[in-house]
Amino acid sequence: MAITYSKNFFEKYAAYTLIDVFHIKEDDIILSDCPDLRIPSLDYGIEVTQALTKEEAIADKKKQLYASLDMTPFDHSHDDINFVIKKIDSAIKRKITKSKHYQSYKHNGLYIFSHCHNIQQEVILKYLLSLSYDSIFYHFIMINCVTHLYIFDYVHQNLTSYHYDKNNLIKMNIQSLVYDSTCSKKRRQIILEEDEK
Repeated sequence: MAITYSKNFFEKYAAYTLIDVFHIKEDDIILSDCPDLRIPSLDYGIEVTQALTKEEAIADKKKQLYASLDMTPFDHSHDDINFVIKKIDSAIKRKITKSKHYQSYKHNGLYIFSHCHNIQQEVILKYLLSLSYDSIFYHFIMINCVTHLYIFDYVHQNLTSYHYDKNNLIKMNIQSLVYDSTCSKKRRQIILEEDEK
């Protein structure tokens, strides 16, 4: 049986991580486009993306990236944290350029999957504090580091951290896979074949 991942998976997974953050129900988050997640009750719009190089965004590379653990498809350790930060920076710049096409909310957020669990909070904070934009569409930059979600308030320059234990990660992964396999919105899928035993 094949396991597939598409953008639908990551948008749903991001939504699951935000339920406890915002103290809302699953139904309060609408999966949409431009931005990907909408929370009308809180006047929030959140765009979801991944910190990937152009080479990693190619299907065959994603297969390697996603085939790691049952917990999540993107739990990786990196020795070169500066490289990961550069990919996060590139994702932010890319989405700032595209933000002119997005509906604006009172609170605009950018959610980035870092695909890395060993980035220290101090490193994330130092990088985010170094950002210097006269005008930025995103009030909140959210960085998923697998077991932690860091939410940076760009206006007030502070960082909040949320932790997810292994059971929650496995549950969100399974729920997102189910959503991806049944979602009516068709997107390019990355297909992983189960190993033969």
